[in-house]
Amino acid sequence: MLKHRLITGFTFALVFLAILFLLPAWTHLILIFVLFALAQLEFNDMVVRGGYKYEMIVTSILGVLFLVASAIESPVVMSRFPSLKVSGVMDLSCFVICLAPAVLLACGVFRRKTEHAMETFALSFAGFWYVAVLLGFVMRLAFEWGVYENGNTNYTGRLFLLIFVLIVKFSDIGAYTIGMLFGKHRLIPEISPKKSVEGLFGGYLFSIAISLIVWTISKVTNNGYIGELPFHFANAIILPILLTTFGVIGDLAESLIKRSVNVKDSSTRFPGMGGILDILDSLLFAAPVMYVYLLMFMKPNSAVTILDIIKESYRLVC
Repeated sequence: MLKHRLITGFTFALVFLAILFLLPAWTHLILIFVLFALAQLEFNDMVVRGGYKYEMIVTSILGVLFLVASAIESPVVMSRFPSLKVSGVMDLSCFVICLAPAVLLACGVFRRKTEHAMETFALSFAGFWYVAVLLGFVMRLAFEWGVYENGNTNYTGRLFLLIFVLIVKFSDIGAYTIGMLFGKHRLIPEISPKKSVEGLFGGYLFSIAISLIVWTISKVTNNGYIGELPFHFANAIILPILLTTFGVIGDLAESLIKRSVNVKDSSTRFPGMGGILDILDSLLFAAPVMYVYLLMFMKPNSAVTILDIIKESYRLVC
């Protein structure tokens, strides 16, 4: 089991790094759509195995539209095609999110069956949100920074996407390792019997450690900057705490879904790790947190920085 997990994890890491740093930005979209297709299939399979119905085709179309809209809105695309931006018009991705419930309810109307109609609607919209909307934030992390005036790619997004994956996955590794060695107190046994409080603290420890290593490297190699963003010591502590917390919630959320339909893994596609949802679960819930944190506290011209919050908190206390 551990051997298969290590082989699968190492293979994923190599493919991820190769696509992230050796291939152009448009190939990242291909990776996102592949992940989306696999995740949609797994979510559909879990729902069907639980005895429910799922609007697979319509939900997939809505998910693709949302991801395409998110890509079009991104600075990477807008910097190349500024004519696409029209002021005063609702973002395309918001329009798709607003349209999705109406489309899914319309599917129920045309089926002319009232039995379990609301269950099908709720599960289908949940699948759209869980897979497409959350996965869209992973793409936004990489695409948030446009190309430079000379046409060269801005690597800030790629670097922070790598840091995001490192922090969340080292948290998973820490939780698994410490939990296996020292786990005695169950975290939420009704949902995930193997997760422990000790494993949770192991996740915090490992994620903070890798974040501090990244901070040290940035200080030595680029004066504390990663790409065009400053990576302060406060960020190196607060960010892994936030990402680990929401990553654990994401992991438990997927366990809740699997337990409700009585399956162990979302699939057996990847030896030692289960399915793509078993790999993405912690990343999906942590991605919006990472994206909002970068925009609010780290990106230039943001309204506030984390140092401003610390200074103001200090002033109020003292």
